[in-house]
Amino acid sequence: MAVHNRRYTLDEVVGSGGMGAVYRATDTRLGRTVAVKVLRADRSADEVARARLRSEAHLAASIQHPGVAQVFDFEEDDPSSDGSTYIVMQYVEGRSLSELLKERGPLHPDQVMSIVQQVAAGLQAAHDAGIVHRDLKPANIMLTPAGRTVLVDFGIAQAATSDPLTDTDALVGTTDYISPEQVRGQAASPQSDLYSLGLVAYHCLTGRSAFRRATPVATAVAQLHDELPALEPPVPAGVERLLRAMTAKKPADRPATAADVAHQAAALGAAESIDLPATFEISLPQPWHSTADLNTAPTPGPARDAPRRRGGPVPAYAAIAVVLALVVVLGARQLLGGDPEVPDVVGMSALDAAEEIRAAGLIPRAVVVDVATRAQGNVIAQSPEPGDEAPEDTAIEISVASGKVPVSASSVIGKGYAKAAAELEEQGFVVRRKEVTRPSDIGQVVAVDKSGRLPDGATITLSVAVAPSITIARSGGAVRPPSPGAPKDATPANRGQGNSDKGKAKGKNRGNG
Repeated sequence: MAVHNRRYTLDEVVGSGGMGAVYRATDTRLGRTVAVKVLRADRSADEVARARLRSEAHLAASIQHPGVAQVFDFEEDDPSSDGSTYIVMQYVEGRSLSELLKERGPLHPDQVMSIVQQVAAGLQAAHDAGIVHRDLKPANIMLTPAGRTVLVDFGIAQAATSDPLTDTDALVGTTDYISPEQVRGQAASPQSDLYSLGLVAYHCLTGRSAFRRATPVATAVAQLHDELPALEPPVPAGVERLLRAMTAKKPADRPATAADVAHQAAALGAAESIDLPATFEISLPQPWHSTADLNTAPTPGPARDAPRRRGGPVPAYAAIAVVLALVVVLGARQLLGGDPEVPDVVGMSALDAAEEIRAAGLIPRAVVVDVATRAQGNVIAQSPEPGDEAPEDTAIEISVASGKVPVSASSVIGKGYAKAAAELEEQGFVVRRKEVTRPSDIGQVVAVDKSGRLPDGATITLSVAVAPSITIARSGGAVRPPSPGAPKDATPANRGQGNSDKGKAKGKNRGNG
């Protein structure tokens, strides 16, 4: 699909709902990938639906923060025409938090605090602009390959100056995460978003919704009256206190700002980034491409047969052109018989590899893997092997480098510093040494500042035990014994000075006879 001099070319649908569909698209003028949210054709005359999309565009465009999806463009055509209403937004590479929870289940507290810290920072930017999200939930939190969060979907967000876009007494939000004041039909505030974020964090820690009941109505009632269920170890007490404060029934009892929540989450040990599992498959563009106009086809439809040509026979040169076109599109092998040949895509980017595989009549399936010193997003292996023949529509699995390398604290603690540092450097990390005084384990690594799936080339600090200083009463100096493996000239400071006083005494009396 395209509009305005064919500026936006739509690819696959990446999301859909009652309002419309979201497409992965290309801005042909700027040459960048974008997301286009298009209002459904049957809702184009619905003034409330049009007003919601208009409000979403204007509100989200007023927020400038890396943790909030940007809005680039908005178009609203006359509903009496065949035009469409749509928003052009930042396309966020990655998957939603809800998908991660389905695949992985409960997350470690430091990962959850990282999510809370990052999302709270994005919320603070929205609140500073006078905007309340009102529908914070895992499905609206995107996770990028770098382990960062991006807040999306301000479809029911509202500013203090906004006109109501819902019916009176209508419940606005998702009942699993909605605040008590929203259940009562009261206006949402920044503290309402903090309540929802607290319930998102609870879901991340436990793998379940805190107040889900048999029906949405029962769930909403639980939000009003039930207390947050207790959290069990290994969740730290400080994390539970923060979540209980965020989910207090009265807005006044919750933290004052989202910035306060972000600060507390960081103090509770938030990880630097979210640790996505190596099996978290990446999204690849689908083969469907539309050349229709946004004004006529907001959603992909079945292809129509071309009208038959009337009249005389097709000239020979035209028939040859048709055959050549088929050879280009389908591949000579498919026309002449036989199975497609698997292309060699190792070393390509995942997106380029997907296009190459589809061009051969096969289906790409990508899995992210952790591997050292390989560029993020590059294909490092494939199956079947290049050159093999495979039936059409066979899935070709490509292994895509995550840009991260796993490091276990247990794999370095207890080793000598030289050996541990060499192993980490071989994996592409930069190693720093920090000496700590210990009465034992001299020369060994006793602590590491970070572990888990770390970005390729990250800096890791190893704490190495060194012997405590020894105070010698005679000289009053502090001496530290050399560490194991230290050079021989690393001797106590007073070595060779034992007779210095005698030498001075002799020199003083010389020549006084």
